[in-house]
Amino acid sequence: MKKPRRLIATGAFALAATGAAVVGTVVAAPAASAAVAPGNYTFTTTNFGIPSSTPASIHNGVLTLHSPIGPANYRIIDVPGGGYIDSGQGQRYFLGGETFFGPFVIGHNTLTPR
Repeated sequence: MKKPRRLIATGAFALAATGAAVVGTVVAAPAASAAVAPGNYTFTTTNFGIPSSTPASIHNGVLTLHSPIGPANYRIIDVPGGGYIDSGQGQRYFLGGETFFGPFVIGHNTLTPR
């Protein structure tokens, strides 16, 4: 039979290992699925199960989303295989991949050429 001290140490180690695994999966976010090429697109997101779509364009490393209230420009950060944008509201969009709010995956997005 294990002594209480040994059980506590084993439990603490298991908890630390689980925490490290969770942090590792959150920090190692996936790269976008394809290189981001200049052009005109439709940017579609599904966040928290709610879909949204808007015309978009990419020129000189900037994603411009065209909305009824005017354009919104986001600098694309290049990563192997594509890029991502930060919305400034805690959201990170891996273009053609997952969308994060802080460390949590909240949905996905696509860029469809038009």
